[in-house]
Amino acid sequence: MLTKRPTLSDIKSAQKRTNLIVRKTPILTSEYFNQLLGMELFFKCENFQKTGSFKIRGATNAVFSLTESEKAQGVACQSSGNHGGAIACAAHLKGVHADIVMAKSVSKAKIHNVKTYKGNMIFCDTMAERDKLFLKIVEEKNRISIHPYDNFDVMAGQGTIALEIVDQVPEFDSILVPIGGGGLISGISIALKGINSSAKIIGCEPESVDDTYQMYKADKRIQMKHRESIADGLMAIVGQLTLPIIQENVDDIILATEKEIIDTTRLVWERMKIIIEPSCALTLAALIKNKEKFSGQKIVLVITGGNVDLVSLPWLKVGKD
Repeated sequence: MLTKRPTLSDIKSAQKRTNLIVRKTPILTSEYFNQLLGMELFFKCENFQKTGSFKIRGATNAVFSLTESEKAQGVACQSSGNHGGAIACAAHLKGVHADIVMAKSVSKAKIHNVKTYKGNMIFCDTMAERDKLFLKIVEEKNRISIHPYDNFDVMAGQGTIALEIVDQVPEFDSILVPIGGGGLISGISIALKGINSSAKIIGCEPESVDDTYQMYKADKRIQMKHRESIADGLMAIVGQLTLPIIQENVDDIILATEKEIIDTTRLVWERMKIIIEPSCALTLAALIKNKEKFSGQKIVLVITGGNVDLVSLPWLKVGKD
């Protein structure tokens, strides 16, 4: 296991460690969005990834890096859904017990993912209670903690996305990445900086949960409370380990409103005919809102996942409010 900030070498090792499990996901393009925005867009589609999100990258690297004695202890994680499904999958492949702590509000699609891979689900009432319950389980059961973002093995696994992108899109001006806890953008930024890419690294957050944006602009950690967003995968507060990496490597953070995220989710479904979560429609929503900053550029947008409850769509929820 890594004991320091991951390096490009660690990310390349993670790619070799996980290549039999992790899929090289496609890059899609859209003439409609290119013409609408006056730029060339490349959508890195992790919604086609095993377990339906990028999280399998970091989870597999972390689980596959465990020693035999650590595997015998079993693992535990707290999750808003996608990390839990990924840990359950990776642990199942290695015959390792996995406790997954989730709030009851997690989408049914994400719960189904954990069930599929025989993860032991432990529910709590709210996001605020989740971390306390998780720590109690780790201590009482002596599990190995695999944090969804404040874990260097997880970050290294997520960074493998960047290695694929530079192979698929050799030249691009900016990459837009959603930020929840910050593990994804940390891994991607380390990889891109490691290969001396000149591309700007742009983080995206919902306005309703803009903790990273506030801390990034203030250049210090600020005490934040859990808040809610339609982008349920991004409600975590940025990590202790990830924030310094973001402050060092990220060029800017841009925001989008709840309505903008929902409208963009629907637009991608309609125009590109792919199922994506609001958490990753955020990148396009934030780009549309800030299009003057990126005019004429080649832009990569990381589409992080596609685990959506098809009977409870974001725009239908709005209609009932």
